[in-house]
Amino acid sequence: MKNSFISFFCKLFIIGIIFSCSTQNDKLLNRKYHTINTKYNVLFNGKEALDVGESIIKSTIEDDFYDIIEIDPILLKGENFDKTTIVPGFKKAEDKAVKAIQKHSMKFNGLQKNNQIDEAYLLLGKARYYDRRFFPAIEAFNFLLDNNIDESVFIEGRIWREKTNIRLQNNQIAINNLRPLSRNLISTNKLFGLANATVAEAFINLKKLDSANFYITRAGNHEKNIDQKVRYKYITAQINERIGNQDLALFYYQSIVKMNWNAQRKFWINSKINALRLSNIIYETAFVEPAMDLLNLYENQKFSHTIYRSLGLYYLNKNIDSLAQDYLSTSLYSEGIDTPTKQKNYRDLINLNLKNQEYIKTGMYLDSLLLVLPNKSIEQKKALREKENLSDILFFENQFRETDSLIRLLKLNKEQQLNFFRDFLSKKREIAIKKIQQQEIANKSKLFFVKKKKSSFYFYNPTEILKGKQIYFSTWGRRPNIDNWRDKTIVRFETLDKNKIKSNEFKITEIQIESPEFYVNKLPKKIIMDSLIKKNSQAALKLGVLYKEKYKAKDLAIKNLKYIVDNKLDTIFLAPALYNLYNIFNPDSLKLANYYKNELINNYPNTAYAQYFIDSDNFDGGELRTPKSLYLKALLKFKKREYYDALKTLDKARLLIENTDWETKAALLRAQIIGRLNGKKRWIQELKNIIVQYPNSNIALKANTDLELVKLSVEEKTKIVVEFKWVFPFKKNQKFEQNELIDSLKSNIENLKLNNWKITNDTYDNQYKFIVIHGIKSKTKALRIGENLPKTTLKLIDSNNFITLSSQYRKLFLEKAWPEKNYKDYE
Repeated sequence: MKNSFISFFCKLFIIGIIFSCSTQNDKLLNRKYHTINTKYNVLFNGKEALDVGESIIKSTIEDDFYDIIEIDPILLKGENFDKTTIVPGFKKAEDKAVKAIQKHSMKFNGLQKNNQIDEAYLLLGKARYYDRRFFPAIEAFNFLLDNNIDESVFIEGRIWREKTNIRLQNNQIAINNLRPLSRNLISTNKLFGLANATVAEAFINLKKLDSANFYITRAGNHEKNIDQKVRYKYITAQINERIGNQDLALFYYQSIVKMNWNAQRKFWINSKINALRLSNIIYETAFVEPAMDLLNLYENQKFSHTIYRSLGLYYLNKNIDSLAQDYLSTSLYSEGIDTPTKQKNYRDLINLNLKNQEYIKTGMYLDSLLLVLPNKSIEQKKALREKENLSDILFFENQFRETDSLIRLLKLNKEQQLNFFRDFLSKKREIAIKKIQQQEIANKSKLFFVKKKKSSFYFYNPTEILKGKQIYFSTWGRRPNIDNWRDKTIVRFETLDKNKIKSNEFKITEIQIESPEFYVNKLPKKIIMDSLIKKNSQAALKLGVLYKEKYKAKDLAIKNLKYIVDNKLDTIFLAPALYNLYNIFNPDSLKLANYYKNELINNYPNTAYAQYFIDSDNFDGGELRTPKSLYLKALLKFKKREYYDALKTLDKARLLIENTDWETKAALLRAQIIGRLNGKKRWIQELKNIIVQYPNSNIALKANTDLELVKLSVEEKTKIVVEFKWVFPFKKNQKFEQNELIDSLKSNIENLKLNNWKITNDTYDNQYKFIVIHGIKSKTKALRIGENLPKTTLKLIDSNNFITLSSQYRKLFLEKAWPEKNYKDYE
């Protein structure tokens, strides 16, 4: 009975204490209870969560050592800076800070009685900062600084507020607010390094490296945290190198190297390489051998990409391109390569191949670079522009190589083709075996340092797995993963009689084993040889012209153009090839230039290219001086419906417009003119030719849009009211009669203005023109007016004039379906 009474009394006492510890009572017990609870419960868990997040960032961040590294990196690979972080911990830290503020805040008469609430606001701001919600973060820091708080918390809050301002690109505000504090702090203060490093970060963002160097040096010299000290010293070295203080940069790199294992290995290896590089520049010491020696140390193996890249850059600066490319490629395919190194390797290889006019390789490296660049970044936009600029050359290079290979193979007889593919398969197997052997060596080197019980089981041996796969594919080919795979599939050999297979018995999956016969059967038939030769010739000509005009690659231009001349291809390719060869060799090699000129004049005198030399007077006028003026002149004639004259202008100026920015526009204008002169069928064909000829251009997209419009029904769907057109055909050369009729109609038909009638002179084709009265609402009224025209006007009207619906007139124009004449295409 006594024990139960004591137990009841204790429980009652505890409940009383708990209920008496309200945040509304400013009592000693209340203050102590909430302070201790905040510090050792809520805030403790929040700070632990924040530390977890910071440690994740520290261990996974990929620093770009080829630029000035970040003082305070918070963005992980693959993250979008404008979105919240994927790192766990920061959300929990924020929740704990909010909980502390909401449940344990004790504010009386404007004074906070729980001194841990300041720590809660600081934690709240930090959590939001790392979560990249900078406006809410700065709000938390401002609220913290507005209260009367502990000095150390106040200083830390000021620093973090300016760090947030820097993230909001308010760099000058951060400098103005923090520079006095960083100057006044004593060097033994634990926040001295952080304050100075933050000011340095703002100066770096403003490209003021001299000022940044002063503050980051102070931060590095007095920072207590080893990892941060190494980071600050590395940045100090980078800045000194940028501003030309190579001796100081070498000193700071060497200071990190001397720290050995106290420094993170990634900082140590980059410092060592940079120290070797600067020592080579300043004191002409060796670089290659010490760098290669680094590869022999096991602890440096995972940084082999960094070492190989440094060797590549060394040879690149020495203009030894072959070795530079080898080492950069080796770095690129090294195991464990980080994203910044991969991006820089791709960029250097792109520039190197562009310099050496290796455009196919350049395109391949650009494709790879685009895969590792952040979306919507400046680097990605630059790479996309470069890829777009190379699109024509890549398209025609691939077309030329594919067609050239097929043409060579199709010219071989059956036995020669089989021998070719036997050699191909033999080399393919050799490469596969070599790959297996390299993998085996790599696996052995990995296992050398790992004590592991040896297992003979097949699936635990990666080398045996690779060999097994090779044996399986060579025996069975690539088969679907289904039940009874050997029975429900048929392997197609040369001797397979397809007529014996009844497709309605069961579904057959055909499997094709790699063999010379298999590849020979895949070759196209010789009947398409002419088409292949045409595509091949077109690609060679386009490449020659592009290399000559756009890339100024004289040797490559000559190589492609001479391919056409040496193989005596079609005239439509030979004439421009000879003309362009003449321009390349003139005036440097007059003998060769005159040779190609004479070949052109003697063998192809009727081409526009030969006429350039034969009838040079027509090509010397001032009107032909610029491609733009020629195009605009033709366009003006087109708008005036002078289609035949516009076409003559384009034909005459073809040589000067060709291979300029106006070539594609002129081609589309030409297609529009020919379409209007020759009808819908020819129009469609011309637009298709443009799409084939300029496949990767904006003009091809425009031509495709026009093609769809031309293919649509000729019915006038937009017309609601029925309208007629009165048509008076004339021969094209009857200009006097045309003008006289137009004047007569305008003076004698008073209803023209009243009824909104309009007269136009339309070109029907290269032989006829139509004088047309538009806007007629009643056919009967038009006929009645026609009967009352004076005799002088009636004499001008040909007997085959007619009145037709607007929709029929449009169809007549598109189809060239005027029944009164025998229409011939314009040639």
